[in-house]
Amino acid sequence: MKRTVLDFGFVGLLAAALVGGCSSSGGTVSGSGGSNGSGGNNSSSGGSTGSGGSSNGSGGTSSSGGSTGSGGTSSSGGSTGSGGSSSGSGGDSGSGSGGSTATTCTALTDAMITDFSSTGQVGTLYKGAESDLTPPDVTTDGSLVININTGTSTMMYPYAYVGLPFNGGTCVDVSKFTGVTFKASGTLSDKCTIQFSTTDAEHNKVSDGGTCTLDSCYPSAYIFTLSSDPTDVTVKFTDQTGGGADPSAAVVDPKQVKGIQWQINPPAMGMCTGTVTIDDVKFVE
Repeated sequence: MKRTVLDFGFVGLLAAALVGGCSSSGGTVSGSGGSNGSGGNNSSSGGSTGSGGSSNGSGGTSSSGGSTGSGGTSSSGGSTGSGGSSSGSGGDSGSGSGGSTATTCTALTDAMITDFSSTGQVGTLYKGAESDLTPPDVTTDGSLVININTGTSTMMYPYAYVGLPFNGGTCVDVSKFTGVTFKASGTLSDKCTIQFSTTDAEHNKVSDGGTCTLDSCYPSAYIFTLSSDPTDVTVKFTDQTGGGADPSAAVVDPKQVKGIQWQINPPAMGMCTGTVTIDDVKFVE
C-alpha cells in the first residue's frame, strides 16, 4: 500500500477500523497507505497509426511490467524504473513500425519470501507515515521488529507503515500462489489496528512504477488480529479490500505484484504506541 511502494505522503484513506484493547482486530480497512517505491513503469499504451503511401500503417504496441507502492501505497522504497517505449510510427510506404518489445513481470516459484536472516526475495525495506506522524523504528535481525510511537495526528485517518519491495526493482508474477502467510506477535495501544497488503502495479502511481492514474493510489488491505504470542496469519489475495486504483483494477493482480506491506492505523486524530514482530513470510498456494 513507497504509501512508494516513493511518493509516501499518502492520501485519501478509507475509514479505518477501531478496535479496543491492546490487541488489534479485524475491521474496516484503512485506505491511505503509501505506494511501494521500487519497480519499473507498468503503464502500457498502444502505438500511433502510421500514414504514408497509399495505405494506412499501424503502430506497434508495447507494454512494460512494473515492479513494486505503498502501503500505505506508497511509501518511499526503491528507485523508480522506467517503462518501455510504446508509441509506433507510420512508415513512408504506408506500413507502421512497431513499438518496443513487451516486458513481463518475473515469475516467482519459491514460496519463501523472507525469514529476515537473509535478504530472501525482497529488496531494501521502506517505511513512512502520515505527514504529522513519526514513522516506525525498524530492525531486521532474524525477524522484522516494528517499534511504533507515532505521536498524535490531527488527521482523521492517520497511518504509519513498513514495506518490502521484491528484489531487482521489478514486478513479479506470483499467480501460482493464492496469498501470503507470516508469523505476527506484539501489542498496540488502545484503538490501534494493523493491516497487511500485497501491493501491485494497479494500486501504484505511474510515477512510482505503477499504472494507477488517480490522484489517490494506495493498496487494498486486510486487517488482522495481533496476538501477544507468535501466531500464523494468512492473507489471501482475495481477502484484501478497498484501495485506490482505476475502476478496472483487481483487488490484487498477482501477475503484477510489487511488494508486501504492514500498516498501523491510529484512531482518528490519535496516536499509536507498541511493538510488532513479523517473521517467516511466505507465499501460500
